[in-house]
Order: sequence, then C-alpha cells, then structure tokens
Amino acid sequence: MGAARCRPGRVRAWLRRLRDGRGSMSVELVVLAPALALLLLLIGAGGRVVEAQGHVDGAARDAARAASLGRSSLQASQLARQAAVADLGSTSWCAARSIQVLVRGYPAAGPLPAGGADVTVTVSCGVNMSPFAALGFTAQMRFSGTAVAPLDPFMCRDVTC
Repeated sequence: MGAARCRPGRVRAWLRRLRDGRGSMSVELVVLAPALALLLLLIGAGGRVVEAQGHVDGAARDAARAASLGRSSLQASQLARQAAVADLGSTSWCAARSIQVLVRGYPAAGPLPAGGADVTVTVSCGVNMSPFAALGFTAQMRFSGTAVAPLDPFMCRDVTC
C-alpha cells in the first residue's frame, strides 16, 4: 500500500472551514477583554489622581489665605487647618484622618519686615488607591500642595490689639 491520497473534496472542505471564521469573535473577545479592562482601570486611576491633586492644591490655597488672616502663629495654624479640613471634607478622595497642614514663615510678634512677609502652607493627605492595585499603585498615595499668601502689613499682630 502506498501513501494515502488526499481527496480533493476533503481538502476543499478543510479550506472552507479555515476561511469560515466561526468562533473567531470569541477568540477576539477573550484576547481584548482584559486589555480593555486594564485601559478602563488606567483611565479611572488617572482621573482619581488628577482630581485628588486638584483638591489638595485648592485646599492649600484656601489654607494659606486663612493663615494670612491670623494674628499669631498659633491662630494662623488653627485657621489653616480648619480651612484645609473644610475643603477636603467628604467631597474629596482624601481620607479624613490623613490630612496634615504645615504653616511656615509666619513672623514672630511685632511689626513685619520692611519688604512684607509671606506665609507658606503645605497641605497633604492620603488617598485610597487600592482599587487600582492591578496597575501597580500602592494601597494609599500621599498628595501634597503648597501655597503662599502675603500677610497684611496693616493688620495688628500684637497681643495688645
């Protein structure tokens, strides 16, 4: 017996099945679905990062303005913290207990220096990024923003006022 011969009808049927494309949609879905899911996660993570940074920058700006109205260093710190916590309350991605406010540059009691003085406020907070762990984000990221506001040279900053 010699080698088995291929019948032309069988070869044509086999080629027809190759060109038919049945089941190719399922294969495409299986290949593309994870890529689309990762793309959606990346878009969501990017949105959260941009929004959180915008909230923190706005809170720093408002806290610097509030600190510039304080009559003492202690009062400036309290006013800055109140403004930052009010801005980053329930409407931001920041965890309430992770908000930190640092006030620098507030002068000691007495008249302001000749060129005036500025108060610098840095606000930072932690944002939950655990839904995006598949993309390599840590469970909590810290965002910080800094703002500067001038002190009013005509405001009394003495205890006797």
